[in-house]
Amino acid sequence: MPTIQPRESVKDSKPAGNEKRVDETLMPPGKYEVTPEHTFEVVVNMRAEGNRWVITQQSGKGVETHKVTFRMWTYDEIVNLRKAATTFDAVRRMHLVDTDLLDRLKVQKLMRSWTFDRDNPRLKIHRVNETLTDESWESFKKLHPNIIRYILEKMNEILEYNG
Repeated sequence: MPTIQPRESVKDSKPAGNEKRVDETLMPPGKYEVTPEHTFEVVVNMRAEGNRWVITQQSGKGVETHKVTFRMWTYDEIVNLRKAATTFDAVRRMHLVDTDLLDRLKVQKLMRSWTFDRDNPRLKIHRVNETLTDESWESFKKLHPNIIRYILEKMNEILEYNG
């Protein structure tokens, strides 16, 4: 007795759902997309008062101005950096974000350049695979705490709150 075999379906010539079209792949980034060219600057105006640095709002006589350049982060970077800075407390059954570690990860991943090295070659920054080296993080930590806090506050104001 003959058996009936199902006929194989004819496949369409359309690309599968996860394959990108060549013309869209070759197209440059468009409106609303984040690219490495999307950067922002944190301007630090400060003057020396004894052995400490005081942050001022305006430039003027006796005020030094420095700039720190960061790039905008992508959504994947937001998620990955937050995951790296989050731990789970099994006793309290809570996820805890270490904000100090998160700030360090942001600086290491997103900082492009700064002008603090023009007066002090020990504050030179270096990158490996687009990430600041641990030695560069040590250079960042050598700044006066007022300067570090100001840079981190302005960086977070823009990254977190679109300030």
